[in-house]
Amino acid sequence: MLTIEQIKAHCRLELDETEEDTALMLYGRAAWRMVETSTGRKLIQVVLPEDAPPDAGADEDYLRSLLPANAPENALPVTDDVRLAALMLVAHWYRNREPVTESGAVGAKALPLAFDALVGPYRWISI
Repeated sequence: MLTIEQIKAHCRLELDETEEDTALMLYGRAAWRMVETSTGRKLIQVVLPEDAPPDAGADEDYLRSLLPANAPENALPVTDDVRLAALMLVAHWYRNREPVTESGAVGAKALPLAFDALVGPYRWISI
């Protein structure tokens, strides 16, 4: 799950500005679920050991080795790019608080293209 600190840093908000915290956390939970839905994967945060390599947060294979034994087959350890995709959604929803896909809407904004680029490689495909 995204923390309020991560969300505020990404949205460039001060930590002591708390009037939006409830909405920001709603956006954070919704973004987390959207990443899960878009990928067809169950997101699982893993704790990096102190001796982890510097780029461990971006290494899916390394993070996968830290998954619990009972993790589902479609488990996806939360990599840096998965977290970034969720944060981008939060920022998008924070700035665009109304529906943005109405046909004919002037100035309508779709979801950031980078979201698909970031989560696309993680899509679970059942055969």
